[in-house]
Amino acid sequence: MAIVIGKKQLLSTDLKYFKALQGIGGKTLFDRFKLAESNIINKNIDTKYQHFLAYPVVDGDAIVFHGIKYNETPQIFQELQGEDLSRYTNIKNETISHYNGVIDNLENSGKTVEAVFLADAIKYIDDRFIYCYDDIVVLGVWGMKLRDNVREDISEICKTQFVKAPKPVQIPEPTFFTINYNAGDNGNLYGNVSVTKQTSEYISNNEIPQVEANDGYEFAGWDENPNGHEVTGDKEFTALYNKHESPVPPYNHNPSIENKLPWYLRFWNWLKALFTGNGCLKWLLWLIFILLLLLLFSWLFRNCSGHNLTGGAALSDNDSTWVKKDPRVGDGGGIYDPHDPYTPVPTPPAYKDILPPQQGVLPPIDGNPEIIPGNPSIIGNRINILMENEDKSIMDLAKDFKVKYPDDKYKVVYYDNVVKRMQIEIPSQEREKIKQEIPTKFSPIYKLFVFDEALLEGEYSPNDPAFKDNNKNWYLQKIKVPEAWDVSRGSDKITVAIVDNGFNLSHPELKSKVVQPYNVWTHSNTIFPQKVDHGTHVAGTALAIADNNLGLCGIAPNCKFMPIQVANEKGIMTTTSVLDGILYALYQGADVINVSLGGQFKGLAQFPEREQIDLIQNHFKEEERLWLEIMRIAAKHNATIVVAAGNDNILAGIDALQRPDQFITVSAIDRNNSSLNKANFSNYGPYSKISAPGVGIYSTVGANSYQIMDGTSMAAPIVSGAVALMKSIKPNLSTKEIICILQNTGLPVNDKIGKLIQLDKAMQIVKAGQTIDCSKKPSSGDVQITLNWNNYNDLDLYCIDPTDERVWCDNKVVSSGGQLDVDMNVNYPGSITPIENIFWPKGKAPNGIYKIYLINYKNHEPYIYSTPYTINVKYGGKNQVYKGIIKKEDKSLHICSFTLGSPTTQNAPNSEQTNSLLQQRKKFQQELDRIDRELKEIRNRK
Repeated sequence: MAIVIGKKQLLSTDLKYFKALQGIGGKTLFDRFKLAESNIINKNIDTKYQHFLAYPVVDGDAIVFHGIKYNETPQIFQELQGEDLSRYTNIKNETISHYNGVIDNLENSGKTVEAVFLADAIKYIDDRFIYCYDDIVVLGVWGMKLRDNVREDISEICKTQFVKAPKPVQIPEPTFFTINYNAGDNGNLYGNVSVTKQTSEYISNNEIPQVEANDGYEFAGWDENPNGHEVTGDKEFTALYNKHESPVPPYNHNPSIENKLPWYLRFWNWLKALFTGNGCLKWLLWLIFILLLLLLFSWLFRNCSGHNLTGGAALSDNDSTWVKKDPRVGDGGGIYDPHDPYTPVPTPPAYKDILPPQQGVLPPIDGNPEIIPGNPSIIGNRINILMENEDKSIMDLAKDFKVKYPDDKYKVVYYDNVVKRMQIEIPSQEREKIKQEIPTKFSPIYKLFVFDEALLEGEYSPNDPAFKDNNKNWYLQKIKVPEAWDVSRGSDKITVAIVDNGFNLSHPELKSKVVQPYNVWTHSNTIFPQKVDHGTHVAGTALAIADNNLGLCGIAPNCKFMPIQVANEKGIMTTTSVLDGILYALYQGADVINVSLGGQFKGLAQFPEREQIDLIQNHFKEEERLWLEIMRIAAKHNATIVVAAGNDNILAGIDALQRPDQFITVSAIDRNNSSLNKANFSNYGPYSKISAPGVGIYSTVGANSYQIMDGTSMAAPIVSGAVALMKSIKPNLSTKEIICILQNTGLPVNDKIGKLIQLDKAMQIVKAGQTIDCSKKPSSGDVQITLNWNNYNDLDLYCIDPTDERVWCDNKVVSSGGQLDVDMNVNYPGSITPIENIFWPKGKAPNGIYKIYLINYKNHEPYIYSTPYTINVKYGGKNQVYKGIIKKEDKSLHICSFTLGSPTTQNAPNSEQTNSLLQQRKKFQQELDRIDRELKEIRNRK
């Protein structure tokens, strides 16, 4: 059973004794509890009553209910007497009354789903299952009713799981003694000449040093046998020797005999004398000989496996620009050094007490990590911190962190001073509190974003002679790969990095093309496959070689393969390990990076799309900010990142890894010759950029085998291979151009996923050097706000709508219908005439007050500090134009506010309360406008 952070087990039972209420999609209430706890209970129930429903953990037919951690031993309500009964009766009635009141309020406000969940949860309240402790009551069994035909005793049905804190055991301080070994006068010792042991321990044979006697002596043993000796105090053992005389035979020099031997026998006798004679020379010669053999085997192994272990092996002429311009490129080792990635960067001495010994080395995950199950599951005692201050060091943040959190239970276990992130280890029960307080506790000196260390998984579902087998090559025909090969089968100057759980690099389809292998956990080139050989299958799909009379070839058979292992020996993959793998690929010169991995979002398909959209709009924003930064680095390096959309049949984009505009998120189509349909497991929606076959994909596994698998994990490397072929013809193709070409040449799919790639058409366009205008055209509607400026600097437009939601680059779609559909100059260089556009579709814009702001987000051009702008605002038949100049130091300007329609009319059902709130908001807006005017006057006076 999983550990639930902050809670203890109350009872366990079997679902066979109960009839559980069914929720949406036939799921039980327990299947929805994790989401309901955060979105219903914590948002609507008072804090002191939030722990009334015990936390359920289901494993097959067994279920364990957990309550908040207790100080006093829980009691069952039915067994209470006297004062305890009276006190907990009042607490129970207050709790149930509060829940019933919340249910009524939810129903009256139209939140039927939330009301029904709570009502069903407390529908059956049985005093035999209510646990009382620490002045709270916890409903141990809820959401289900005991079956009428159950005959077993209640103690057998529900087994209590109380765990009392063990009493501290006084352990006596151990007594240590020193054991010494004396070589005596006629020999030498090799090994430990002194060991420390506790009382009553025994000396083992491997703790006894080796004795080598001097010439003329032989070792006779110890004065007392140390092997098995019980330690009772300090002790010394002395070596004893016997003297002997070894007669030396006279040397009869006979030149006539020696000269009769052939020269090669004389040479052999000389060598034999060197290696078998007396003295230290023979041991030195043997050592040199062994070292030479090791070097020889190492060289032979490298050539057999095809590994190129030298730094910068994947770099090409196309990389020279970013290598020179990217200030992050290091020369002291580590993943940011293109020439020495395997040597970790040591921590400066001034920080050795607060930071781990080396930078960028992943901390190990012990054998029983504290996993918090959920969507996604996370490591409970670790959180990540991302710093946005470009002028500060992550090492200084670590030092300040230890000032504010000096206790040893808070420690920095990982740091990266390039992307400016660190991972801290904390008590799991304090996790939520620390996550909430860190950004404000270090503000305004630091701008910090805190996010979880999530667990990731491969996006798959298990399931040359084969090139002629239509059952195995169907996907190659579906996307016109053979026709694309008439243009190119790929170039060995293009490298595809596969970031995955592990690989079998001895597979004949892959071993000859490996370059720069990397294991993020060991900081080395040690690569090994996992039990589920996901990585080898993905790699073969994209890159397996052609014309070798084996299996089936990959999409880009002539391109190089950079294997990057991001799972440890237990198969665990985390946000940080995947991030390190991608950064390694970027700084070692990979042209294409395939990430067929993602967060675990099981069970979300039962929720309606509006709830899934809420997750995209309002959750995992810190992780999204992290991946946007990776997108910017990839753009500077002209590398294309391809990610799998996921296999949960939910909206792509819930996983923040899929949100960046210039990541190619790939959905999967089913195997159907008559029509193009989404695979039933594939994620979908606006974040799905493109699609590829993802069912019945035949590829490499093991040392020399093949297997069919399903999943968007298989669709993604098909697209990665396609991108590699396109870059083989034109290496400087940008990701934006690649997406444009693939979308304009693809075939529409029946479901809500990106177009199916047609590789032959895409390759013809690249070969011909054609350009396609993929610039986004601004959309219009009830409200449209368009920003224009005239340089490469990055300005950001944002609008706060009548519901106080902000539409901007970090929240492009809001529940009221507002969208940021054009966002230019995120990267340099972008456009010399960029625009941004926010709009509400016709009939969707809510009535009320809209507030428009402009941000000078980033100066890409170092000598342009003032940017003229023009903002057009259209609403209610009006068209207003605002012109001005925003300076680098302005950061944010309030442009205008306007009112659409009549707010009071729209909100008639709660008019009195709404009018009051609107009046307050109007006063606050007037005050904000006044402050903005005064600030402008102050700046003008300067």
